[in-house]
Amino acid sequence: MTVGIDFGTSTSEIAYIDKNGKVAIVPNHLGEQITPSVVHLTDDGAYVVGRDAKEKAIIDPQNTFLEVKRLFGQDAELTARGEEFSPVEIAAKIMRYLADCAEKHAGEAVDAAVITVPAYFTDKQRRDVIAAGKAAGLKVERIINEPTAASLDYGVGHMRDCENILVYDLGGGTLDVTVLELFEGVVDVKSSCGNSALGGKDFDQAIMDHITGKIKKRDGVDITKDARAMMRVKSAAEQCKIALSFEKVYGLELPFLYSKGKEPEGYSQTMTRVEFEDMVHDKIYSTELHIKTALADAGLTKGDINLALLVGGSTRIPLVKQFLYETFGFQPKAAVDPDLSVVRGAAIQAGVLSGTLGADAIVLSDVCPHSLSTGILHRSANGFSSIICDTLIKRNSTLPASMSKIYSTVADDQTIVHVSAYQGESLRPEDNYLLNTFVLSGIPKAKAGKEKISIQFEYDLNGILVVSAAILSTGKSAKVTFDTEKDGVNLDLSAWKDSRNASQYRRVISKADRLAKVHGSEKTKYLEAAAEKLKRALVLGWDDMLAEHYSRSLQNEIDLLEDEP
Repeated sequence: MTVGIDFGTSTSEIAYIDKNGKVAIVPNHLGEQITPSVVHLTDDGAYVVGRDAKEKAIIDPQNTFLEVKRLFGQDAELTARGEEFSPVEIAAKIMRYLADCAEKHAGEAVDAAVITVPAYFTDKQRRDVIAAGKAAGLKVERIINEPTAASLDYGVGHMRDCENILVYDLGGGTLDVTVLELFEGVVDVKSSCGNSALGGKDFDQAIMDHITGKIKKRDGVDITKDARAMMRVKSAAEQCKIALSFEKVYGLELPFLYSKGKEPEGYSQTMTRVEFEDMVHDKIYSTELHIKTALADAGLTKGDINLALLVGGSTRIPLVKQFLYETFGFQPKAAVDPDLSVVRGAAIQAGVLSGTLGADAIVLSDVCPHSLSTGILHRSANGFSSIICDTLIKRNSTLPASMSKIYSTVADDQTIVHVSAYQGESLRPEDNYLLNTFVLSGIPKAKAGKEKISIQFEYDLNGILVVSAAILSTGKSAKVTFDTEKDGVNLDLSAWKDSRNASQYRRVISKADRLAKVHGSEKTKYLEAAAEKLKRALVLGWDDMLAEHYSRSLQNEIDLLEDEP
């Protein structure tokens, strides 16, 4: 059976298409449809997931994991009871628990899943989600963007509608804004924009900072180093935030929270909705830029939007609706369940892919969330050379997408080119994510600019990118196929030592590395940046003239550092 999983920062859900063709939300062992994304490791090595684990976080925070989704894409290490875990391993425990609940509920094995991700997740973050699904014993059939999933849930009930929809998805840890068109059973995504580090947990943190600040000012006690106290504050802040979405006043009561001298002390305060909204006002209103960007990328104005769809539990905060109306004139409708629409949409997509639902039940057309580019040598009018990223497939291009460009050789008698594929919006390769690289050889020797190379990117709905390069004069070509949601290159800069010009630059690089170890990071940040550029040029086999330029820049940084008193 193929299921849909919404793995969230705060909570996670699972659903499937039942024998009647309807979405079935799976309850957990407590009968709840929504499961906290929390894992606790017991002293006997057992894993507890969900609400039980969340309650353990109050008394044993050191061995409890929360909000691991926010660590995806990072090389983070988590510890509990002397063991080390990755965010992927902890996420896999949650997904496996959900799958077990589904197997018990449906009475059949769960072996595959469609898993949702924030629309603005990077390639590396998406690959971590896939890795977690695999570690949970699931075949990940598809990664689907959360706002797109919510629009599927809405779309199946409005198959004959034709309208432009803006999905505003503000969850526990991420924000996504997606603009799409719904027409005759087709969900056509036009654009996506977002912030993968903004959500309900940041609103909780605002209340937490308020509480700890008040305690420090009143009693001179800093409780932020007390893990148990802070977990109690975190829990109270979350309850306060939720309550103030429905009530205008909430009483915060935290007895015996810390010690003042030898006496136990507590915290008590009545917080109003107005006070809470003052704390989070700037965060919510900062999303104006994301909405404007999504509209501009879609080629629409706010007046073209027929429906603003609210998704994610944090959209229950009244200030969100106020912001959308004041800033854009949107009057959002409660057209879907903000907590369950994403997992429902994931289940619908799972049903289509598995054949449980007809292929024509609803058609999805999605977009590429980030630009895809190749690295090229750019020479300015004054003769300065640098490697820049030249975009072939722009972000928000409708998938599948294909684009090719023709480039020229840059040096006399050049016989090879290094073809690279990057993901990101920057002109600077170091600011983007290197997906892959390969070498095309056999270029006939000729004057610089004489030989032409055609590079083509083909990108499909499953995140499969095919990069091919061909020498136009001979027809010789090379091609690499890789999954942008599974593959990627973590460039090993230490490999510069094996490059063909390593001996030429070994002295300057070694000297820079020694200085970096001796001096503080603040003094050597420019030195290290210059060294990284030279190493990258050598590893990727970039133009010799460019390597020489980076070498001179690095030597200049060395001289400046050595001249300091």
